[in-house]
Amino acid sequence: MEDTSKWKTYLAGAFLLAIGEIVLILAGQAKLPVSGLVLFGLFLALSISVKHTKRFKGLSFTFLIFACCAFTLYFPEAFTNWGFETKVLIVPSIQIIMFGMGTKLNLGDFARELKKPVKIIIGTVLVYLLMPLAAILVIHVFGFSDEAQNEIAAGIILVGVCPGGVASNVMTYLARGNLALSMSITTLATLISPLATPYLMKAFAGDKIPVDVINMMIGIINLMFVPVGAGIICNKLLYGNIPWTKKANHMIQLAVGCFIIGFILIFIPFPESFASLHTGLVLVAWAVAIVSITKIAIEYFKGPENWMDIVLPKLSLSAIMLYIVITAALEKANILKIGPLLLAASITHNFLGYLFGYGSAKLLRLNDADTRALTIEVGLKNSGLAVGLAKNVLGSMGAALAPIIFGTWMNISASTLASFWSQRTPREELSNTEENK
Repeated sequence: MEDTSKWKTYLAGAFLLAIGEIVLILAGQAKLPVSGLVLFGLFLALSISVKHTKRFKGLSFTFLIFACCAFTLYFPEAFTNWGFETKVLIVPSIQIIMFGMGTKLNLGDFARELKKPVKIIIGTVLVYLLMPLAAILVIHVFGFSDEAQNEIAAGIILVGVCPGGVASNVMTYLARGNLALSMSITTLATLISPLATPYLMKAFAGDKIPVDVINMMIGIINLMFVPVGAGIICNKLLYGNIPWTKKANHMIQLAVGCFIIGFILIFIPFPESFASLHTGLVLVAWAVAIVSITKIAIEYFKGPENWMDIVLPKLSLSAIMLYIVITAALEKANILKIGPLLLAASITHNFLGYLFGYGSAKLLRLNDADTRALTIEVGLKNSGLAVGLAKNVLGSMGAALAPIIFGTWMNISASTLASFWSQRTPREELSNTEENK
């Protein structure tokens, strides 16, 4: 049930702060630090307000992102140097998110879905065919085709050539779509991403920014497959039926061994072509060590068995917030210069994705649940992966701007679309209900 008093109170607070911000703008004081604090408070109040509603609580994290970005753009120095260059935290943050995704994967579900592969293959082709073409269209329409905007244009194309992420699965579930189809398309698109994404990026953006196909393949393996693999391993350690993992001394040996391996890996020089795998392998070793030791501690102190389900969502959200604010702080000048135009481009690209996905589903005469899954799969992209590739492979923080802004908008649009569809039962479900009466 909704907590009416709380959401109305925070909404009233947001309204008053909005009035305060308008007064500051009209007085020509929008650049003052106090304006940033007012904006921060405004979006924070909105975040807390919608969190206490049933229908719009999915937008709470999006408003929280806006709040942190507002603070970051007024006080960027707080996120650029913490005794070291904060940009080194971007890749590990994305790997933490992918690790969390891996802990949720059940490979058996995908094996069953792949027995009927036609819809999955069609969906995957649409993901990689339509969205890069939509990106090229958006670049020309919004004037990012000039040579001076090459890095921004490359970032837009990078969003288009990336697979979908776990967000598309969550939104499909909320929209009452075919979750198994959604997860299967995401999985297949992810499995072929080390080949599809680099070669498509080379084909569509090779004239705008140097694209090393092999380095991008390795980068995708590092950013996705290594941490997701670690998540799958940890899932088996926690919830699997392997007898070896039931004994505390075995888990302690595993934890110590993995910690030592991770520590040794830090000091091992990697060949330049495989350097991007370094942090991923250290993450795998230490993640397995931490999960192993935590499992023993939880069992000893009789803690909740689903502790990972409690911790990882919060950790993943913190990681998303971290890489967003760091990128925003480092690219403040570019955001203020082209941010509104880039937001318009992201809305257009995302809308085209939904339109193409929905239209394709109708042409294929898919049922409502499948249509919802395909629409969301085509329209939503793994913006976190795109940010990591922009920074770690392309070496361009400018190219990371588009995925940041696109990702923020996609959270808004997907939440809204899922909320709309959640109120409407798929027609095939209604038919089955009537037949069973």
